[in-house]
Amino acid sequence: MTARLEAWLAAAGGRMETVGYPRAGGRARGCRLVPAGTARGRVLLAHGAGNDALYPLHALCKTLLRAGLEVFAFDLDGHGRESSTVFDVERIEDALADAAERAEEHGPPLPLHLLGHSLGGSLVLHALSRPGWERVVSAAAISAPVRLRIGWTVLRELRGFFGRATLAQREHYGAWGVVPAVGPLKRRAFPFRGPPGGFGYVAEVQALLERLRLEDAAERIRTPVLLVYSRGDGIVPAEQGELLASRIPGARLEMLERAAHWCVPFEPRTVARVAEWLEAA
Repeated sequence: MTARLEAWLAAAGGRMETVGYPRAGGRARGCRLVPAGTARGRVLLAHGAGNDALYPLHALCKTLLRAGLEVFAFDLDGHGRESSTVFDVERIEDALADAAERAEEHGPPLPLHLLGHSLGGSLVLHALSRPGWERVVSAAAISAPVRLRIGWTVLRELRGFFGRATLAQREHYGAWGVVPAVGPLKRRAFPFRGPPGGFGYVAEVQALLERLRLEDAAERIRTPVLLVYSRGDGIVPAEQGELLASRIPGARLEMLERAAHWCVPFEPRTVARVAEWLEAA
């Protein structure tokens, strides 16, 4: 899947650089996507649980690159076939800081934006509530959970996944590549390396979300933030987006109506609104 994006970027006059750095008991992979011409800003991109640095965000990355924004995407702790890190609830909070350091170390000084999907969005919001991120000029969080709702809704999510927005992603991933990892399915492509004795990534993520306490953290955020949620999301209910929007000063909430959790980053409206928000900052 990365090869498709790299080929597209080369044809557009840009380039992809892979950066490896020590992190969380192993090495993490970062991907710097550099647009053609002079970049006007840098987007630090954090993916969701069970995915990797660039899935399911190819369409969004391409739109940001067309807008002249450099993207630095990285594997969160415990994720990524080309990384060897281990997920640790007590250490992953610093993953964004390490990635930002690598992004800025290997590239020219640029205005910094944060973008996170699902778990990555929660980590972005938590980071913005802490000292040391005052240089961030804008941020966007897509379906960032305060907590996860897991149960029969997962079956509804699977049914909702195979819609028009998903089928349109075949140009980025291919027919099989667009299918996400669910349970043991596709775990070779999207591994999760948790601590010994763990109960899988869902339980680990739930524990992390309890630790982040986003309801309280939201009130300390002063960076302009765009929140994107969907009323069709059965895993991260829309009410969580409304809660965060009410607590983050000046936040903008973009609410989709039907998209399932796995489909929100695919939606053309999501891609357009996030790109407009980051580009305008």
